[in-house]
Amino acid sequence: MQLAIAPAPYRDKVRSAGRDAVWIDRHLPSLRQRPGYGLMAAAVFVAVAASLKLAMPGMQPFLTLYPAVLLSAFVGGRRVGIVALIVCTGLAIYFLTMSHGDPSPYWDVAALIGFIIVCGLILFVIDLLDQSVRRLERERRSLQLERRRLELALKAADMGSWEIASEGRLSWDKNFYRVIGLDSAKDAPSAERFLSMVHPEDRERMSQARLRMKDGEAPPPRDEYRFFRPDGKMIWLENHRVSVDQDGRHFIGITQDTTRRKTAEARITMLLRELAHRVKNQYAVILAVIRETSNQAHSREEFDALIQSRITALSRSHDLLVQGEEEGADLHGLLVAHLDTFGVRDRLATSGPQVTLSSSAAQYLGMAFHELATNATKHGAFLKPDGRVCVSWSLDGEPSERLFTLRWEESGGPEIGPASAAGFGTKVLEKLAPAALRGEATITRQATGLLWELKAPQSGLGGN
Repeated sequence: MQLAIAPAPYRDKVRSAGRDAVWIDRHLPSLRQRPGYGLMAAAVFVAVAASLKLAMPGMQPFLTLYPAVLLSAFVGGRRVGIVALIVCTGLAIYFLTMSHGDPSPYWDVAALIGFIIVCGLILFVIDLLDQSVRRLERERRSLQLERRRLELALKAADMGSWEIASEGRLSWDKNFYRVIGLDSAKDAPSAERFLSMVHPEDRERMSQARLRMKDGEAPPPRDEYRFFRPDGKMIWLENHRVSVDQDGRHFIGITQDTTRRKTAEARITMLLRELAHRVKNQYAVILAVIRETSNQAHSREEFDALIQSRITALSRSHDLLVQGEEEGADLHGLLVAHLDTFGVRDRLATSGPQVTLSSSAAQYLGMAFHELATNATKHGAFLKPDGRVCVSWSLDGEPSERLFTLRWEESGGPEIGPASAAGFGTKVLEKLAPAALRGEATITRQATGLLWELKAPQSGLGGN
């Protein structure tokens, strides 16, 4: 980040000055929430005023009654002030009567009227003050709510805010500390500390941006860079900044953790490349299927039926690859998906560890399973009600050079006759599928049914 050094947060000083300068707006609302205390305080003020007047008979009564009304209204509010004014007016009449014996002289009446008018103005001013304080309190609560919403939004977006004052002082909010992994209680905001954690390949660019900010020049409004957190994790950060003064030295900014977005972008790029690779492979497989099916079919109708079933088998393999995203297709899921189409899932027994297949391996093994299931339905185990198919696979040997073995073994089917001319299915089982996995395969026609055995290195599967 392009920040100047300074341990004293600018915003904290502003907030502290505001708290020291405005005391009344923070304490007056709490006084208004306790009207009983206001009445008690007014009673005390009026009693003190009356006591002072009685203790000093020669003193004008209004000298003590004015403060009593003012303090009562200030502490208790307008209603308490009105009560105090009524009581103090009665006391004023009493004191004037005691002093002159008759309150009818014009100056006494004028003084009493003036007292009531002035006290009314005091109550009016106090009421205006109360309204202003209430309005200020509402605005403060609204600002606090907006601040909390902003903090929540920044946290949800993995963002933090920072500020550089015109004199170079730097401050970070708590979300910024959370994003970069530092402790706000132990680590004071420091541009040097921050830049030392920036990736070496990005550090020079960020240092130049910082120097431009110190010189009052406008750096790029947005930049992206790599950053090492204290826990050793590398993350991507993105800065957005703007100058808020005429000299161009006071900056505020937002820093966002964009690691998840960068990871997603890299994943999308990888998936697009993998998709392009898969599409090319798919085209090659489809062309081979069309060519071999055309050579095998004896009529247009037979060609249409064969090509439709084989293209459908390829689509099932593709669906499994899409569901498995970049991880590939599961061998067991691939086998079940192809046999479910023939409605013989309950006559299939499987055993073997979890094996993940690459797109190419899944496509060719899917074609092999389709040809085996088709043959078993037309000529093999699935032609008889009691026919069964057992598919087993294993991974043997050292982890670095494991051998993958898969056996398709039929039982309970009709007696197998002599092998006919090799068709497309035979080519898939003996050549295409083994070649795609860099292995070998054999077909054995046993008395109990067909046996297809495939052996290939684990690396030929292309998965995990």
